[in-house]
Amino acid sequence: MKKNTDLILILLEKHIKRVKKTMTDYIKEYEFKNPPKEITYLDEEPLKLTKEFSFFHNKSKFRKELNRLQYLFKSYLKTPLIAAGIRDTYLKEEYTEKYYILLFTTSEVVREANKIIEKRSKIDIPSGCFLIETNPKYLVLLAMEMDGIISGIDKLEEIFNQTFEDYFNRKEFDEFIKIRPFKMSGCATSS
Repeated sequence: MKKNTDLILILLEKHIKRVKKTMTDYIKEYEFKNPPKEITYLDEEPLKLTKEFSFFHNKSKFRKELNRLQYLFKSYLKTPLIAAGIRDTYLKEEYTEKYYILLFTTSEVVREANKIIEKRSKIDIPSGCFLIETNPKYLVLLAMEMDGIISGIDKLEEIFNQTFEDYFNRKEFDEFIKIRPFKMSGCATSS
């Protein structure tokens, strides 16, 4: 009886360690200075950052706002992250005119920009607000105007900061840097 109990305890301890490892593989919930209006975490595979990831935007008006994110990546990873425009052939003109768009993905996935935006084209994004969604392939930020895109970039800065801090605190450098999939909406603090 004692041997069975000991065996069960050992197996249970191993299971708990395995569960903790998978549960703490990446941040489960982010903390924000000013919480977003809404955030829903999804139970999908995380977005795994690779060297192929870049920022892709559709308007040069907010290009300088991306510098903060690029510097953040450079400070943690010692290499700057590219921020490039989304090619016209990848994005319908109506989407370019309607939205401020930021995609964080690979140059392969950005070719699907029309599909990515089309899936969200019926979502109402009020003036001064933003929508951020992540999945295993990309992160997308949509807004209707500058206040919304800047507020969304502020949230991304907090998310990337926490993600990098967590990754470097773990010191498991053979693992990918991961972001849990989520859907978030929010507005500029003045809205």
